[in-house]
Amino acid sequence: MSEVSFKLPEVIVNQYRKAEPLKAVCVEKKILVEGESGSDVCHIVFDTKDYKYKEGQSAPVIPPGENEQGKAHNPRLYSIASMGNDINHNEKLTLCVRRVVYNDESTGKEVKGVCSNYLCDLKEGDEVLMTGPSGRKYLLPDTSEINRPYVFLATGTGIAPFRGMIDRLLNHTPEFNSPIYLFFGARYKSEMMYEDEFSKIENPNFHYIQAISREQKNKEGGRMYVHHRMIEMSEELAGILQNDKTIIYLCGLKGMEEGIEEAMQVISKELGESENYLINKFQGRILKEVY
Repeated sequence: MSEVSFKLPEVIVNQYRKAEPLKAVCVEKKILVEGESGSDVCHIVFDTKDYKYKEGQSAPVIPPGENEQGKAHNPRLYSIASMGNDINHNEKLTLCVRRVVYNDESTGKEVKGVCSNYLCDLKEGDEVLMTGPSGRKYLLPDTSEINRPYVFLATGTGIAPFRGMIDRLLNHTPEFNSPIYLFFGARYKSEMMYEDEFSKIENPNFHYIQAISREQKNKEGGRMYVHHRMIEMSEELAGILQNDKTIIYLCGLKGMEEGIEEAMQVISKELGESENYLINKFQGRILKEVY
């Protein structure tokens, strides 16, 4: 990730390490999405006591057991889906986890993700080992620079960090008065995680836009993706994208990057500029967490 052009807050990383991990307790678990072939998505809340994190950071989880070499598993990173615990001395931490289940193409055997299945099978009261927190750069700006426009672009479980970020901006940032655009893409309406929360936000600064690829069509008649929604809203987005304070955050499948770049090129030309006008303009103000 390139250096950002705004001030980031100081955060704690590696407060807990593999040799001395935190023992977090599962206090709530619910299914957000009933997935195909058992690949559901779970909302899991942990009591993490003094685990000091900010929204945008990740929580590394150590699954039990050993790997193929007979050694303890390395931690797996999951984006935190709750607001940082510097507010109201919150001792809870939320993860949004997709259960990974697939068939190996070479063997035909079912393969289950070690950590995702472990987390999705947790019961209330179960103890989990965590390290971290991890991450210094995929963060909201420092308090002194936080009041500015934002464009959040998510697919699938990439929605996780934005849940906490938007909560902080709208509910815990004094005198916040800037626009927020949240574009969220999924295959089906039933896969729109935290739909009940985002759709109920009543704030004139907040704009929630969905792109449901298997149920909606773009203007060419193909599947609807996040970048198509951006192009549809080019006139509305023109002002915010030309604002030198606006920050763009991407989180989700790596394949979305190409489409977002296309959308920015289309909007640039509609503004009467060269196709790379906005891409160049956002150097240092576009942050990515893609996989």
